[in-house]
Amino acid sequence: MKEKYLFELGGENIELGKYEAIDLLEYENYKPQILSQEINLLVVEVIKPIEKKIMRRFGMVKRVSNIINYLGNVQIEEIIEKIPDIEINNKSFAIRLLKKNGESESKIAKLLGEKISSKNRIDLNNPDVKIFYYSGENTIISKWDKNMETYYSKCLEHHVKYRPYFSPISIHPRIARSMVNLARCPWKGKIIDPFCGTGGILIEIADIGIDAIGIDIIDKMKEYSLGNLKHYNLSAAVSCGDIETINDYNFNAIVTDPPYGISTTTKGEGVSKLMKRSLDLFSIKLKPKQRLVMAVSKPELIVQHSLKIIKCFEWYIHKSLTRYIMVIEKD
Repeated sequence: MKEKYLFELGGENIELGKYEAIDLLEYENYKPQILSQEINLLVVEVIKPIEKKIMRRFGMVKRVSNIINYLGNVQIEEIIEKIPDIEINNKSFAIRLLKKNGESESKIAKLLGEKISSKNRIDLNNPDVKIFYYSGENTIISKWDKNMETYYSKCLEHHVKYRPYFSPISIHPRIARSMVNLARCPWKGKIIDPFCGTGGILIEIADIGIDAIGIDIIDKMKEYSLGNLKHYNLSAAVSCGDIETINDYNFNAIVTDPPYGISTTTKGEGVSKLMKRSLDLFSIKLKPKQRLVMAVSKPELIVQHSLKIIKCFEWYIHKSLTRYIMVIEKD
């Protein structure tokens, strides 16, 4: 049975959030179809209800709610006449307005509240269920409960400022999680980060429930990664070694944030030379249709005849640094 969902994307990078959501749903065989998009809101139809474990994976998706009503721009009174009573079992609820389009908030809340049993308790601070009303190009009423929580907010617990070991160049946890999702790794597969640093990407891999492998050329980074993973009660196989160490492992995807100009992180090897050597190795180790997802500062360095760039997202860090999230697939 088909279901419709309202996806609210984080404002940091809407295109990356959209691609993460749709690509993950496609890979997990939900056959998603985008019915409409209004800035950071997507209406998506899928062939079955989205599982909790999939909801929990999203890093760039702020919230997902199940659509009760999806119509053209019509008045609230017309909607109330058409929609059935909203069943939420014995749970508490609150009504929230995403966009009211000139309608009175109290009027909308009153009319929608009449569609919910008087036995259900209103809780404005910590409700079990939230009913959302949005009136834009389309009028949408949707329902959210705690089983539909994404990792958009939870990700921030993995921020560098909360880790015992950190590096000022560590990738943001939301981006790292999104990159892991774009790797298209099976649940029982393995993802390797051959430039793992202090373990930011490893944390997201392991937290999702996929086996994580990390390598770094600097010995103390191995200890930092293991320390950060332990801090979150997570684990990964981490070793110290050159990029050639990937030959010691079998894996299904590569997700990484390589060094981008600091000589101590490359042991004196130039970034261009390191990148070429790495891409040659990746092209040998990856099987057809397996993915490499990288954060790079110079996308022009991604040149390898058997690796195809699927997508590239620009990520502005500050005025002197822009990173590019590259989704790459082995031909």
